[in-house]
Amino acid sequence: MRDGFSEGFFTRLAHDTHPVDLMCLYLLHGSVERIPGLLADPEVLSFEHLSRHVPVGRRAGYEPDDAHRFSLDIKRKVHGRLYGLEFRIYFAAGEAYADAVVPFGAPVALPRLVRHFRGHYASGGGPGDWDFDVYADRGDLRQGVVSFGNRREIWFDVNRRRLDTGRLEGNRFGARGAVPNAGGVMFPDRHEVIEGTSAEARAYRRQVARLYGPLPLRAGRPVRPEAGTRARPRSVS
Repeated sequence: MRDGFSEGFFTRLAHDTHPVDLMCLYLLHGSVERIPGLLADPEVLSFEHLSRHVPVGRRAGYEPDDAHRFSLDIKRKVHGRLYGLEFRIYFAAGEAYADAVVPFGAPVALPRLVRHFRGHYASGGGPGDWDFDVYADRGDLRQGVVSFGNRREIWFDVNRRRLDTGRLEGNRFGARGAVPNAGGVMFPDRHEVIEGTSAEARAYRRQVARLYGPLPLRAGRPVRPEAGTRARPRSVS
């Protein structure tokens, strides 16, 4: 299933890649513009192009900083389940300064994403880049964030039976580096300080512990992912 609107922005290769792999590629490269083979043309991410071609319902403006957000979607059905990714591009005074990827449709379990990423992609990067800590707000454990050594983040929603992957944030779009949310107002508390005997706290600790299971990083080039229903062409690896 393809979104006809987004085909002018993304390549056919991007539409044919499993959304789980697209999320991994975003984490690996740190921004939408740096993923090889994703964009039909680098110019599609210019403020002028997005202003002309993105429908009004897929954009938002914010005062007083002359800030704008544009949203581009990719959708794909896999085994009858519809997966989608919303690519959000943020501008201030006409200059791109941040982006994010927000999954929608069929949920992706966070442990599945982390294991898939570590098993197939995380050999790319420097020492400590993919070490991570988990943060939340101990007063509200419905959401948390995985913060990697290179400051990229995966937000997640906490359910009793699972952790669902939420917003992904990189840090290399435009000229500015992203300010991490881990340790900030939204997610001030490291996993180690989440205590208590409430059902909510126990469920949170039990689910987050699954992320820290032993899984050595594979050496060498990333291999073809297991999550996809077809092999990824080499130009996207």
